[in-house]
Amino acid sequence: MKKIFMLMGCLLMALMLAAGCGSDNKAKESGGKVTLNYPASMQAKGFKEPLVLKQRPQCVVSLTITPVLALHEIGVTQVGVPKTGIMKWPEDLAKNAQQFTVAMQDNFDIEKVVALEPDLVMVGYYAKDKYGQLLEKQNIPVYYVDAGPMVDYQSVKNLTNALIDAFGKDSKGAQAISERFKKLDERMAAKREANKDKTVMVLQSAPPRHFIQTKDANLGSMLTMLGYKNVYSNDKSRMVMLDKEQAISYEPDLLVCVGAAPNPADHQKAMEADFAASLEYWQQIKAIREGNVVYLSSKYVVSTGIDVIDDINHLIDTLEQRKL
Repeated sequence: MKKIFMLMGCLLMALMLAAGCGSDNKAKESGGKVTLNYPASMQAKGFKEPLVLKQRPQCVVSLTITPVLALHEIGVTQVGVPKTGIMKWPEDLAKNAQQFTVAMQDNFDIEKVVALEPDLVMVGYYAKDKYGQLLEKQNIPVYYVDAGPMVDYQSVKNLTNALIDAFGKDSKGAQAISERFKKLDERMAAKREANKDKTVMVLQSAPPRHFIQTKDANLGSMLTMLGYKNVYSNDKSRMVMLDKEQAISYEPDLLVCVGAAPNPADHQKAMEADFAASLEYWQQIKAIREGNVVYLSSKYVVSTGIDVIDDINHLIDTLEQRKL
């Protein structure tokens, strides 16, 4: 009998943990109205009216990567986050938040989100008609954010500032984030001056296939902020298949390569094997001929929210070590 009571107690506890943000959690909410303003980049996409919440949310679901780490460091409780192979969520977040496979999922069950009884859901702006409106019909507040594989630094910074203004500009986490942005901005300003006469070519590759990025792509935009001039421009697309015949005319001072490998050394091995297979061609490109090539991990393929601060700092460190 004692074992039966113990089993029932365990089952009851499991049900309570699975209940999401029920009335017990919401009873703990405190504070007055919270206003989430939209930054200029989102207003340009048509999101002009701020989202006003009755009180600070206690049960947030993020369906896109961009805001996750900022919300976590500010101290906003997230009960649902995207599942990702590009980055590793902090241990406590991974333990306490349900992880949803939402990327490229046409059959994603939005009812799983509704079941968590969130008081705020962060949705990529492109999914407004698909998911946002369904959630809003359930009277669940939705805040739309810039999202996707290529969200530039300034957009991440603007979103983060909006989250800080709404959820705790006086919190230690928020202050730490703001200080990190400030230090990086100062560091990038110095690099822009030092690199203003240098050119770069950015390849995103899965050898033998190579794509070239513009200054508006994820990695391309980072290098532009460091003062490098991108040798390739395209007003219609941020990344296209490399035209090898055209590429030999670019003469970049620096070549930066990124791919699907989580380890830069693995990507370097694959790229150097591809270069060696057509050595006569690749040696016509100045940066390869002079050995000014940098290889990066898959983390630079897509935007990772405020981790972009660490990514750019690591990129600067890598270039400084190579004296590039």
